[in-house]
Amino acid sequence: MATEQTGPAAAFPTPPPFYHHFTKQNLARIRQIRREAGASATSDGQDESNRDIHVLSLPTELRYLIPPEPPGDNANYMSFGNDMTRNATDPTLADSKIEQLYPSDPSVRLNPQPYLLALARSMLTTFLSLTGILSENPELQEMKSLDLQAIVFNMHDLINQYRPHQARETLILMMEERVEQMRKEIRAVDEGQKKVQKLLQDLQTNGQAQALQEDDAGREKIGQDLDAKKRRARQSAAWAALEAEMG
Repeated sequence: MATEQTGPAAAFPTPPPFYHHFTKQNLARIRQIRREAGASATSDGQDESNRDIHVLSLPTELRYLIPPEPPGDNANYMSFGNDMTRNATDPTLADSKIEQLYPSDPSVRLNPQPYLLALARSMLTTFLSLTGILSENPELQEMKSLDLQAIVFNMHDLINQYRPHQARETLILMMEERVEQMRKEIRAVDEGQKKVQKLLQDLQTNGQAQALQEDDAGREKIGQDLDAKKRRARQSAAWAALEAEMG
């Protein structure tokens, strides 16, 4: 009977168990204790100093809410189980006893692409040579493996030197995108303004045309009334002359 394979319960590890203590009630309690202790607090409720609060005097569920003191300039701290130093410098290839395969010229830091391409080609040829050695005599693979490792470390070091340039280019790209977005917004506002102006002009033109039509219609009506009056006057005169003739 085949055993069922169970997958991971979650894609990421669970948080530390003390996160349950970060509740609104505990935060309110710690603020009250800080006020009673006279500790200075900022506008958002976070304390600038914990000197007036003795951590061990707090209940267990409140001790985790007090952040530890930051390490000193030369103090060590633990990160992912490793002992770290605040002012530690990045290790160089020489510190790791690895041969540097590119020139030690300041121009390399500004333009490392040619050297990265050269190292990539060297890595490919070294890997092909290593596969050939492994197929013929695997016991001789150590030298080629070290060469391949040195090439990878040199490429990694060059890429790390390229980080400031990458950060600048990324910032420039973000600023250009922001400028282009603002230009699009300005163009949209200009197009909206043109549409409103055209609409107002159309309304003004239609209003003037309608006023002219109404004026023409009024004058035409006045002319028709005058013609009717003249016609009635002629008819009245004709009837009067006829009555006078008939006596």
